[in-house]
Amino acid sequence: MTMNLSLLQNLMGGDDRLVTRFITIFKTQVPQQVASLPQLYENGEWEALSTTLHGLKTQFNYVGLADLAEQMRHLEALVDQGDTSSTGPQLAAFQGTFDHFWATAFPAG
Repeated sequence: MTMNLSLLQNLMGGDDRLVTRFITIFKTQVPQQVASLPQLYENGEWEALSTTLHGLKTQFNYVGLADLAEQMRHLEALVDQGDTSSTGPQLAAFQGTFDHFWATAFPAG
């Protein structure tokens, strides 16, 4: 799984500085947002969980990570429909996929 920045470059009018800025923000915010998901789930904060999933879905779409965006769309729909019993295991599965992607895409120093 690799990022495809063509949509982001198109949205930013081909401005490489804006693309770089978005990626910098992405690298800072996305891990924090993903890390917040289990706690939001455990606390039953369904509205905040849905909002966070929606934001992640959008960000993953912008950087061409369609598989992760689709997982967020699916989880957001589950939460919005009140199907919270299957949300927990699917969040855990997503976490594993995300952790693998992140370690591969952005290896630590």
